[in-house]
Amino acid sequence: MEFISEQKVLNDLFGNDITYIIPQYQRPYSWDCIGKSDKNNQINVIWQDLIDFYTSKNPNIYFMGAMVMIGDSSNRIYEVIDGQQRLTTLTLLFTAIKCFLKEVLENKQLPQEAHQEFTTFINAASNYINQLVFNEKRNGLYTIPEKKVKIEKTVGFDYDSVLKTVLECEDASQISLQNTNEEQKEVTERYFKNRNYFIEQLKQTFLDKGVFTNEKAQELDKFFEFLRNKVTVMQIRVPGFEVAYQIFEILNNRGLSLSNKDLFRNFLIRKFHELKLTNPSKYADLLPTEKWRHLDEAYEFDAEFISRYVESKNGKNQKYSAYNDIEAIYNKNFKDSPTQSKIEAFYADIQSNLAIYTQIMEADFANKRMKNTVSFLLKAGNLSYTLNLLLTLFRQEKDEATALLFLQTFEKYILYMLLGNAKRFSAKPVYQTINLLNKGKTESARQVFVLSETETEELSTLFNAPIKDNDIAKIVLARYYYAIENQSQADVVEQQLDFSKATLEHIIPQSPEPATNWLRDFGDAFRKQYTYLLGNMTLLTHKMNAANKNYDFAKKKTIYAQTKLPLTNELAHLSQIDENFIKERHQKIVAGILGDLKG
Repeated sequence: MEFISEQKVLNDLFGNDITYIIPQYQRPYSWDCIGKSDKNNQINVIWQDLIDFYTSKNPNIYFMGAMVMIGDSSNRIYEVIDGQQRLTTLTLLFTAIKCFLKEVLENKQLPQEAHQEFTTFINAASNYINQLVFNEKRNGLYTIPEKKVKIEKTVGFDYDSVLKTVLECEDASQISLQNTNEEQKEVTERYFKNRNYFIEQLKQTFLDKGVFTNEKAQELDKFFEFLRNKVTVMQIRVPGFEVAYQIFEILNNRGLSLSNKDLFRNFLIRKFHELKLTNPSKYADLLPTEKWRHLDEAYEFDAEFISRYVESKNGKNQKYSAYNDIEAIYNKNFKDSPTQSKIEAFYADIQSNLAIYTQIMEADFANKRMKNTVSFLLKAGNLSYTLNLLLTLFRQEKDEATALLFLQTFEKYILYMLLGNAKRFSAKPVYQTINLLNKGKTESARQVFVLSETETEELSTLFNAPIKDNDIAKIVLARYYYAIENQSQADVVEQQLDFSKATLEHIIPQSPEPATNWLRDFGDAFRKQYTYLLGNMTLLTHKMNAANKNYDFAKKKTIYAQTKLPLTNELAHLSQIDENFIKERHQKIVAGILGDLKG
């Protein structure tokens, strides 16, 4: 397999006369800033990671992963096989800085005494950013800017023109969305929303009470230099598609985490082997490979554990390789003692944390409420951050009542973030809490997530608002399932909730079929009000034919009977339902969750 791998800072990645072609067989741009979970808030997370890394004054590089592309350095034109999401997002971030400066100038958010000086600075900065985002092509006496990131036209819609408009700091009104389907509209809006999200974050960070002061200008200049010269990617260049695809498959199917596990295994075996060599009489019976095998087979040692261990110990996001951080933790935190060698102490710590991690992943707690709270948190999105926090909590806090109080406080915070339309998940309070927990300050850590009286009241009202995101609705209904179980006196529930296989079901369909009872028994105003409320939702534990979702109740309830979850199975025993039933069911679900949250 022939390829060239180079670590590049962004200033070189976006060098002069470089062109990146995103081929039309690639999926459309998919990263979002609108959601609450891992799959639709990538932009939020990447901004938070970058700004946190910058403000921490970390002397190391910030590593953004690998990009696989076809081409060589002779013509500087590359076909992007893997990495288009990061490449496009970085382009939007640089553009957002330019658009932010343009707004500052247009809105006269400058100190009056130095207006001309700031104008010169802004114009120079904007030109510099244009050199990163655009190539200059000669056309006679003129130069024409051409984007460095180009999207091959997909049949039916031209996303390349959309990207060009976004990079010129224009708004979405410049794009005609007539004769486009829903996906094309969503992708088009995504480019603008992500750029605008970055602009808003820049305003919050680099304006002082709405003014672009000299101090803030200097800070932005330093941040820009950080992006250019401290943020890196691993650029993997290959001669043809076959090799590119092979590397792409390795990166996506095996991944960096699996490599970390392999490296950790070798590290552990090597250290125990060195121990045996230095003291052969004491460690004659030591089998280094058996030490590793015990960890791998006795616990939930998946590829994720190493990263979670590192981040729970360091109280910050890893920026390069968890394996490198493991070595740093080993060298900094562990020493030889009269009773135990350095590697033995480290091994004991890994084994202890693995046992906790396994207990968390399996929600294996004797206390039913703790078991259900952990089960819920594992389903509520942003799993890596939740695991970091839970691993730290159970490692540091041994009092069950104190740990449970912390978990219930965090649970309310997560529900508030999920349901609040204006709320965005941030890693910052999670790592703030981890650092407090690592210092033994459990109550101070809990206070980070305590909702104010106003926020608590708002959370109650949010349960009565429409939930149009099926993933969030599914999570909230799972919380109701756990509320029922918490209140149950039975030792064994009729059916455990397999959340990964459960699907969300709207009882009154979103698009009822003509001549069904939904149009006959429920008024238009009622359906408009209640279709997306919790009272009209339930969970199925099996697939439901899409066509059946719109049929009348008599047919749907035969399918509900196949699910043994109480909140669904009880529907199968009704002869009919009406508006009052949906209203009362909604009140019951909301009251059940809120009552259980109070403990």
